[in-house]
Amino acid sequence: MSEVVWRMPTASERPEADLRDGLTTADLAEALVRADGEQHRVELSELRLAVTAPSQGMSRLIRVLLIRDDGSFVWRIRFARLATPDEIDQWAKQTGAA
Repeated sequence: MSEVVWRMPTASERPEADLRDGLTTADLAEALVRADGEQHRVELSELRLAVTAPSQGMSRLIRVLLIRDDGSFVWRIRFARLATPDEIDQWAKQTGAA
């Protein structure tokens, strides 16, 4: 896998980014630049990508949904939240942290 090229939506773009659970842009940046072995990526479709990765060191695991326009290689943040217990289990199995 390669690094995810991403950005926040501009003020005029819809849909806006929805950051839940007190997450910040810095949390997203930390999670999305993690090494491949620390991320669990699921391509939901050609235009939607879900990434589960640690943030704040290894203290929190977050889930980020990214979207892109047809033909673009740059992903935009759609939403981010803390990972659910099932997502944490999937991440642990995928990354070998189980």
